[in-house]
Amino acid sequence: MKAKSGQVALYLVLVLVALTVFMLMNTGAFLAVRAKNRAMNAGDAAALASARRQAQLLNRIGRLNLAHAEADFAGDYEKSLEIVAEQRRLAFLGPVECLRDAQDAARANGAQPSPEMTEILTKHIADVRGKYMNFPELYPEPWDGAWAEYAAALSSIVSDGVVAGCDNIDFIDMAESFPLTSKSFYAMVEGESWCKLVVAGWTWLLDLDSHNMPRPVQRELAAVVNCEFCSLHLTVKALPPWPDETAAAVRGMLAANGAEFPPDVEPAADDRAQDDPSRCYFFYDGEYWREWVEMHPDSSFHFPIIGRVKPVFDVMGCTSVFRVKEPIPRLLEGTAVEGPWSAAAKPFGKITLPGGEAPVTAEEAKGLVLPSYEAVRLVPLSAAYVGCRDTSTADGPWLDHVREHVASYLDRGVESLPPGCRYCKSLVKWEDAAFRAKAARWIEENGDTCMRSSPGPGPALHGGTPYAH
Repeated sequence: MKAKSGQVALYLVLVLVALTVFMLMNTGAFLAVRAKNRAMNAGDAAALASARRQAQLLNRIGRLNLAHAEADFAGDYEKSLEIVAEQRRLAFLGPVECLRDAQDAARANGAQPSPEMTEILTKHIADVRGKYMNFPELYPEPWDGAWAEYAAALSSIVSDGVVAGCDNIDFIDMAESFPLTSKSFYAMVEGESWCKLVVAGWTWLLDLDSHNMPRPVQRELAAVVNCEFCSLHLTVKALPPWPDETAAAVRGMLAANGAEFPPDVEPAADDRAQDDPSRCYFFYDGEYWREWVEMHPDSSFHFPIIGRVKPVFDVMGCTSVFRVKEPIPRLLEGTAVEGPWSAAAKPFGKITLPGGEAPVTAEEAKGLVLPSYEAVRLVPLSAAYVGCRDTSTADGPWLDHVREHVASYLDRGVESLPPGCRYCKSLVKWEDAAFRAKAARWIEENGDTCMRSSPGPGPALHGGTPYAH
């Protein structure tokens, strides 16, 4: 009898253990799903909040274009100059408020500050104060004192911690496109995917290591108009005098979209020099403000939808992309892992044309920024990285590698690389002449079979689908 009671007790213990494990697994799954949902909600809210601010900025700059035309018509060139100065501030400093709005929205949805993303912004503020402000010949200011104002505005965001990292940053101090600052290079080395080397046109690298590899080339900046974060992708152009055909077409567009010119009154005589600052109007940068379905037809960033796109949405323009990181608990292991989520949103609108309305593209608007924006929407991640490079990201370890480790490798070789960097391991492999010779032999025998991959959905970064959320 005692033996049987002991067996019952043993079975009971086993059942209790199994129930406990089952409960922990279910609790862990619940906590993981809740954390993932919180990251999704915070990321989506951050992107939408930033896009709303972008729409407000574009509408404000557009209304100032209208006011500028009216001032030019009346010959009030002093007012025109004041308008241009205000537009410059809106285009350059305004998007910093996009970054701030994204933090507020993500925080309101439960996101917590990320030390990694806070460090990215903190380091960049130091770069602005240490490089941008001290080398104006390399980093020309939009106006006197602009870099100091910019650094102060970013510092006010960092002070509360960064909860949503901007994932389509255009760091102006980054070098021009270079293989070692492309994630594709490291994926190629790690997977020994030599066709990628052929397709990318990087076979010239096969004879090079840290001792003879060329250095990245610093980007040349004629002028800075846009903010590095949540850029509006605008440009500034001087408009010719009124009788000019181009000026007439642009001012006709202004009149159709709200500018008021007195009837039966001739415009004031215009004796300003062609490069007079008061002639400057704000235009869309045609590299970005194109039809969405034209996006990078020869790269992996193909438009991810087959079929017709509604005209109002068929425009690239400016986008807000934000990354949120949420710790996801693992109860059975007693640890937590970071669950990143990226989301993208952009403003949409339409302009008035003689034949009706059209979506906002540089071509349709004669390039001119107009008060056209009425709505914001989440958009596919793969359609959001227009003009972005691999350095346009809130990925801290990758930015550290690009900013610090690549230069160290080129200057002092693999011995200078830190042991904990995953990308550095690929550089160590590349440094081995036998490894590169193996790649060269494979390409010599099989390189003619390498073809560019067929159109695909494009990359989605850490969460979300490549199509939409």
